[in-house]
Amino acid sequence: MEVMSSASELTKNTTKVNTITTSAPKIISCDDMPSSPSSPTSTSNPKLPNPLADELLARCLKVSDEINLLEKKLLQRLPPKQRSKRGNLPIELRHFKNAIMVEQRLLESLSYTPPTPQTQHSLRSSNLKFLESVWAVAKTCSGLQVIFRTVQLFDHPTDNAARLRGNEKKKLKRKKTPVQVDIIAQNGLEWIKVANLSERRLETEFAKARWEAEGFRDEDENGDGSDGGRGIEQTILEFQHDSDAFSLVKSARSMVLAAQQTRVQYLHPEITIVLPNINYDPQDPQPGSPVHTLITAILSTGARVQTSNNSIISPTPIPGDGSALTDNFGNTITNRSAPLNLNPPESAAEAALTTLSITSDPINLITPRILIDCTILLALVSDLSHEPVAEQPIFHRYILQQVRSEKEEPLLPNWIYPSIQGKEMVCTFDAYKRFKEIVEIVGSENEKSRAEALVWGGAGRDWRHPSPSKSGSSNNDAGITFTEDGEPLLPDGRTRTSLLSTLRSLSKHPVPENLNLPITVVDSLESRLMSHNPVAAKIGQELSAVNRSSMFTAWEMGVTIVTTNGSVVKRLEWLVEENRVRDDDVGPKVHLLAIARSLVGKMKKGAEILVEG
Repeated sequence: MEVMSSASELTKNTTKVNTITTSAPKIISCDDMPSSPSSPTSTSNPKLPNPLADELLARCLKVSDEINLLEKKLLQRLPPKQRSKRGNLPIELRHFKNAIMVEQRLLESLSYTPPTPQTQHSLRSSNLKFLESVWAVAKTCSGLQVIFRTVQLFDHPTDNAARLRGNEKKKLKRKKTPVQVDIIAQNGLEWIKVANLSERRLETEFAKARWEAEGFRDEDENGDGSDGGRGIEQTILEFQHDSDAFSLVKSARSMVLAAQQTRVQYLHPEITIVLPNINYDPQDPQPGSPVHTLITAILSTGARVQTSNNSIISPTPIPGDGSALTDNFGNTITNRSAPLNLNPPESAAEAALTTLSITSDPINLITPRILIDCTILLALVSDLSHEPVAEQPIFHRYILQQVRSEKEEPLLPNWIYPSIQGKEMVCTFDAYKRFKEIVEIVGSENEKSRAEALVWGGAGRDWRHPSPSKSGSSNNDAGITFTEDGEPLLPDGRTRTSLLSTLRSLSKHPVPENLNLPITVVDSLESRLMSHNPVAAKIGQELSAVNRSSMFTAWEMGVTIVTTNGSVVKRLEWLVEENRVRDDDVGPKVHLLAIARSLVGKMKKGAEILVEG
């Protein structure tokens, strides 16, 4: 099977469908009708079945059914309000689904067409095998985001691009080349291209290139007795430029260059070329063989290669036991432990779809220990989050928006609780102090009670006049001991059970049993981070004291910070990018919830909205 880009394949198949479905029917007179009843065009059986088309159609419908099943599983994981919004699934399947529908229409039309050399050729050149391969690889991925996406490779000189201004800069941005990516997985950190090139086709192309190269060299030697100083291997490479193998290497190089111009979570995506029809043993590479030559050429571009026996070959040594690659955050880049199976059992396929729907949720990237900033603390105690609040004319317009938003989609059960339940939660003293100031000024009695149940500031520690701590980020001096059952016990006798009971009594929403209260206050680690991280030292003054305290402490601790402050997150990403010292510099891990809640207890008309950020 030839290796074709997804875009060209889709165009070809669309053309086939149009040719079959729009051609004018042939009018046959009575005199022209065949006398033999067994003739393919006999009126006794005007539509003969096409077994090959029926087989392909059944396979196509199977893929279509699995796509629909995955969409249902993804919808079930969304909050109720989000399920009615189009294009809101965490996995983008639209282009792949359209390609399957195009192929399905083609096969349906051919299944009712008498088998002729032309129709059989159309079936043998069907794009279904490629689509099945892409789908099979996608089902083995973790953190799947997209199937079929076109990324842009900007073509510009890197030495003077920064000095261009005005129209020159605009003209430069238009110089770009589309690059087709079949699968984006690992939450954007891995770009995959699937190539259905077979070993037989590869050997044929390699033999043809060698034959043409040797013939060219013989002709050259007959002329002047010299081959121009070129070796036979170099001449072979020149004649491989028209082969599918060379196109694959060219695509791999374009994907690597495009990835070098893109950053996801501060990092460049990794490129993987999957060869589901080629078996390769890294322990026995057989140098000089067509397979070894192809894989060596792909690795030279900086991309990784995965073969049918699940051998994942990397241009650089794989750390550890070689079973997985991790990025600077510790996220697994390659998480395909089972060999590629293009026809898994139905039960295995459904299990794979369930895993696919689970791992696509960004919540899976949150670390076991998390840092809560001031925006989340306010959302956790706000009356808007816990009680029915009627709209009032004296409310600020932002409060009115939050009241309406809460009615449509409650924040706690749909967004915050799933992100923090089961996690060990801490916050910095600076965020805790700011939070307490806001609660004391505008908080209602219920909001103040929730604040006391949520956060423990430490034994003998007054948030108005904090005493210095010698333990840095340690929680040992926080004044929390534990019962025999391992339950936190505060000096005032309150336990985790009593804290949860208090929160439940003040909320209309169920409180998760595994919500680990209280949230512990720790000292800020921003000074420690800036002492050894040159990027943090350069951008520290660009953030407010409270935001810097939370972001930099999470950065230093290596834990996820949960926040609703999107503007600060975007600014921090931009600052890290503009001030990076090394290519692998990264910022803090962030889990952003794009919905905020303010306190409404004593809000007056025209009053300032007291929310961090």
